[in-house]
Amino acid sequence: MASAMIIQLVPVGVLINTVSDHLIKTALAAHDILNEKSFKVLAKYLLSIRTLLHRLDAREIDGNSSVVRGLQSLRDEVLKSENLVNKYKERSRISNLLNCRKTSEEIQQAIRDIGNTLSLFDLYTVEINEDVKNQLMLLESQMVHEVIRASDDMVEVSEMLTVESKRGRANRARALELLEMIACSHNIAQSPSYITRELQKFETDIEEAERRKERQEVQYMQQVMALLSQADAEMALETSRKQYLELRQDVSGSRENFAVHEPYSEFKCRLTGKVMDDPVLISNGHTYEREAILHEFAKGGLKDPITGESLRDDVLTQNHALYCTIKLWRQRNYMARILKARIELEKRNEAERVRALTDLMELCKESANDKDWIVFESLVPLILETSKSRNNELKALCFSVLTLIVKDSIHGKEKLVEAGGLKQIIRYMDRGPDVTTAAITLLSELVKTKNILEQLGQECGAILMLVTVSVRGNHPELATDIESMLDQLSYDGDSYHEENIKAMVKANWCKPFADCLHKGSQGSKLAMVKWLACFELDDNRREALVKQNVIDALVDMLKSKQFRLESPALEALRKFSFHEKSKKCIAKAGGVPLLLELLKKPQLEMKKNAAAILADLTMKHGASFLLYEDEIPIEPQKIVEVVMGNLIASLHTAENAVKVLLHLTEISDANEVIELIKGNDHGIQTFLGYIKIGTPPLRDHTIELVFNLCQKDVTVISFVMNDHDCLKALLQVIKDSLVEGSVQAFAAGILSSIPSSDDNLNRLMTTENVLPALVKMVSGKNLEGQANALGTLVRFTDSSDVQSQRSLIELDLVLSLKQVLKSGTVPAKIWACRILENISRSTTKLNREPHKWGFKLSRKTSLNCKLHKGKCSLKDCIVEAGVVPDIVEILKNQNPEVILAGLKALETLLLEENMLEDGIQILDKCKAIDQLFKLVHLDSHTCSEKCVDLLEVILRFPHMKGAYGHLVQRSLAAVSACRVPSLQQKAR
Repeated sequence: MASAMIIQLVPVGVLINTVSDHLIKTALAAHDILNEKSFKVLAKYLLSIRTLLHRLDAREIDGNSSVVRGLQSLRDEVLKSENLVNKYKERSRISNLLNCRKTSEEIQQAIRDIGNTLSLFDLYTVEINEDVKNQLMLLESQMVHEVIRASDDMVEVSEMLTVESKRGRANRARALELLEMIACSHNIAQSPSYITRELQKFETDIEEAERRKERQEVQYMQQVMALLSQADAEMALETSRKQYLELRQDVSGSRENFAVHEPYSEFKCRLTGKVMDDPVLISNGHTYEREAILHEFAKGGLKDPITGESLRDDVLTQNHALYCTIKLWRQRNYMARILKARIELEKRNEAERVRALTDLMELCKESANDKDWIVFESLVPLILETSKSRNNELKALCFSVLTLIVKDSIHGKEKLVEAGGLKQIIRYMDRGPDVTTAAITLLSELVKTKNILEQLGQECGAILMLVTVSVRGNHPELATDIESMLDQLSYDGDSYHEENIKAMVKANWCKPFADCLHKGSQGSKLAMVKWLACFELDDNRREALVKQNVIDALVDMLKSKQFRLESPALEALRKFSFHEKSKKCIAKAGGVPLLLELLKKPQLEMKKNAAAILADLTMKHGASFLLYEDEIPIEPQKIVEVVMGNLIASLHTAENAVKVLLHLTEISDANEVIELIKGNDHGIQTFLGYIKIGTPPLRDHTIELVFNLCQKDVTVISFVMNDHDCLKALLQVIKDSLVEGSVQAFAAGILSSIPSSDDNLNRLMTTENVLPALVKMVSGKNLEGQANALGTLVRFTDSSDVQSQRSLIELDLVLSLKQVLKSGTVPAKIWACRILENISRSTTKLNREPHKWGFKLSRKTSLNCKLHKGKCSLKDCIVEAGVVPDIVEILKNQNPEVILAGLKALETLLLEENMLEDGIQILDKCKAIDQLFKLVHLDSHTCSEKCVDLLEVILRFPHMKGAYGHLVQRSLAAVSACRVPSLQQKAR
């Protein structure tokens, strides 16, 4: 009710006038959009409606609510149309051309919406002129059913622009054809000024689209802009070419030797004395340079600065005739200088070439708009040829001139590249500071053109040379330009250039690769990671990639939970996992929990790679890098549980799983891990099973792991002792000459941990004939293998089992021990002394007893053994083998256990009363007695006590007291001061 009252209050005449104003305004705006058929149709309808509205008698329809409502709706729709028209009127004709179909659809809808408002007038209930009524009804029907289509010409041009813009750069003829078609579609004469204005407006349209964040539209418009800019440049180039040909013909026919004409006096400003650039007339008819006369006027006073004549005003009028004359004079001189430069460049005289290049440089600075004439004259290939000179100054000058010629000139750049410019620049890029600077500056200008940038990436050695110049750091002022070029070569704003990025990584420039992994599309990331997984990295490239946070990107791919990214990322991560700095990065990025999760997945290859990375992470560092992302250590129970699960799951992952456990048990504090392994349902038995399978390298790593476990927990030994097949497998490893020495050492180490009282192992070793292999290990270069082999062999040297001893000495073990005493490890020396002690105790028995097969041993015997009186051989007597001096030498060792073992071995020379004096003489000759006096002062009471015992025996003989009496008192004092009761008693 209220709304009806409001409608009645609005005078119909006012509404008709308001709507009429909007109709005429919108129609005129639509009519101004040139050659847009759809807008002209809209304008025709709007003007028709306006004419009919003016024929209505406001008094007849005043107060009619349906008419008022219809007029208001009409006004609203016309306002919408007005906004639509203004939107397209403000846009460039190029934008309207590109959107011609969409524009037609919008205009069609606007016409139909306006037509629908006419039906609201309810003309059947209104008493108005019958002719007006019929015309309104007819107009309504026509508008509601109006169909608007873009012209065929505009559609054709629009489609061609779309096709050509997607292709990229069009050829010259095609570009000019496009401009002609655009001009024809708008019924406008083709001209450079027209296309330049439209391109400027089109640039504004692009900026508007960017503000509206219409990304796809912006990308399309930018492609069209590039295409039309090329066409515009081609048109300007064609105009310049025609002018060049005319001037060249003129200068060639009228000037001898291409002489440069001096300027006429009229060309010079009387204020500056220079040829004028912008000559202007003042009110008295005199001509001056615009800037100079303005400067004079600014000083005050309105008069001619030369004549002093008063001026009626300060109006300046361009002297167009003089301006054109000066311009023509300049252009002719410009052409003459170009032609003269050509002649000088073709000569072999270096001075003339320098003069020509210097003049060309000046020409480019004086008239940048006409420098295409230098290109038309084919001077670019000549300058490029001149750059091959051995003179670096001339080479640098050539590159500097070429930079000025091609600056902002696509045509010049193309000609330079066609002449082999890229290869030449790359070749001489590192030929001295001046040449390098000029070459990089020229290259920076060239790569501003997209297709040349692409060609540069394809040039062999280009990227390597750019990186080399940058990394050397000899040209810090060029660093920004080089990095910019490398960035452009790797990413063009839309996509990453994978081949260029690979070449950069090979050249040790890794930033673009990292950017691609962090910001690239999924396809680019996948391609790069797959390549990295296959690429052989050296330490320098690896470190460079780590610095660029490549590991973070790889871990992020693991976090994606996408198999197509996870699998190659794992393979690539293996390239880094053994590198210490990389280990820290993997842990910090949260990679370790992800690796543990991947070990639970069914994909075999992923499990294998994840286990391999964990094996690398734990190598030499144990669990130091097994951390959560917040750097909190991962629970050992979780680690062991997952890793042990992979031991049982598959042989393919078992090898690396064993290596992880091996590395975890190598650290000093491995008790918790060992207990977790032992507590696992399949722990130790699984390891023994892999030893029995006998497949390297799984078997080899498992042997090392079991060796570690035996060293740190003696209870593990019982598992080995009770597995007969495992013992046989270990013996087979020791016997197999193809097995690596370190693996044999670990196998021997396991056996050495088994008590000597274990008869099962002793029988098995004899049955398997493993003693020769163990003796060979003693003679080998593997020091740990020496010690472990000796620890295993010692069980066969017990003095109560002469037969076992004899089987060893026949293998020349004693002579092998001589070398061990000189260069073996501490454990090896201890084992060697114990074996020598046992053999020395049995020497006389070994000489008397026959061989087990019933005949005497075939050996070289000595009739001059000072201790055993001529019954010894080199194999069974430490005296005849010459080992005693070596035992004495190890008494100088700092390790008390070594010393004690050596003392016990020497003690065997003093065991029997009938050999006592000979034994003492042997010790004296080897200077062992002096060493015994020194060892009395040792902190090791056991060693001191053993020394005192030996000295007590030695000093029974008077001649020994006489020889060493001066040392006795001092040694007794030292022993008396000792708090050990047994030593004090001996001292008394």
